[in-house]
Amino acid sequence: MRISTSQFFQQSVDAMLARQRELSQTELQVASGKRMLHPSDDPSSAVRVLDLKESQQRLGQYQRNADAAYAKLDQEETALLSIENLLQRVRELAVRGVNDTLSDEDRSAVAAEVREHMENFLQLANSVDSNGEYLFAGYQSLTKPLTHDGAGGFTYNGDTGQRMVKIGDSREVAMNDPGSSVFMGIAAAAGGTTNIGEVLYNLASNLEAGNGDSNAIADIDTAFSSLFNTRSKIGARMTAIDDQKNANASFDLAVADVRSSLEDLDYAEAISRFNQQLTALQASQQSFLKIQDMSLFNFLR
Repeated sequence: MRISTSQFFQQSVDAMLARQRELSQTELQVASGKRMLHPSDDPSSAVRVLDLKESQQRLGQYQRNADAAYAKLDQEETALLSIENLLQRVRELAVRGVNDTLSDEDRSAVAAEVREHMENFLQLANSVDSNGEYLFAGYQSLTKPLTHDGAGGFTYNGDTGQRMVKIGDSREVAMNDPGSSVFMGIAAAAGGTTNIGEVLYNLASNLEAGNGDSNAIADIDTAFSSLFNTRSKIGARMTAIDDQKNANASFDLAVADVRSSLEDLDYAEAISRFNQQLTALQASQQSFLKIQDMSLFNFLR
């Protein structure tokens, strides 16, 4: 088959353009650090990379959820610990109040301190997080959970809900405890149930009337038990969050390694290929320059 001069020139140009495209592709890979510049470069790997990206995004959301839950539980635990410290002082005052040697004036002074602690308890029970949401209101996070009518009546205005947050593919954790289970429904020494606010109010009222209140001591001990149980559950959840965060981080690292193996460039191989492609292009260019001026007339004498 005879090849015309125009065909020869076109084939030579096409070959050089192909070498230039290959070289340009390699240059872009080296510049970006990515083996795949377009999904069409490796369709099957591109699909896997998309799946891995979604996994990493999901893990990132789990980590953010875990951080938010941990922060909220930490604030809740701090508030409950403050209430425990407050009750410890009130218990000391209650023990002092049953001392028969105390005068009415002394009991009034003790009662005044108890009322101050009662107000502090109310403030702590209505603690808010960094977003201005109440910690102990259940799902009703914008409603003040505990109110006092000024006459010993303490009302819980939230609900019994616990807000669950997903911190792993198959792991959820409660990020709050409703005040109904923490401050209310405490078994009273005198029978029935009471709440922490009522215990403090009645203790102060009895002291102001010149009487001690031995039931208050037992009720405070029961309240301590309720608070301690809640804090133990909070601590267990915080530990679970830490464990899940570590698991998420390990899985994210594994996903990142797989993703890197699919889309990241092997620089040593790419640079070697670049040099080979550059050499091939230069050789084809030199060959074309030498051949393009050749003609049968060059060999005629």
